[in-house]
Amino acid sequence: MTHALQERGVPDPAARLAAELGVLAFHRAVARWSHPANQRAFADLAREALQEPRPVTAALG
Repeated sequence: MTHALQERGVPDPAARLAAELGVLAFHRAVARWSHPANQRAFADLAREALQEPRPVTAALG
């Protein structure tokens, strides 16, 4: 992911950080999706997991 972002013009360390956050979000979405009680689509859970850090990063300025 880092390499793909860099090829699209995202500089390091932002590309590396974005890739790591993407992997973490993927793992969170898989955990929620595979839960027996889950009724939601994986894509919705993945989008939600990607949105979770936004309030924190916005507060950092």
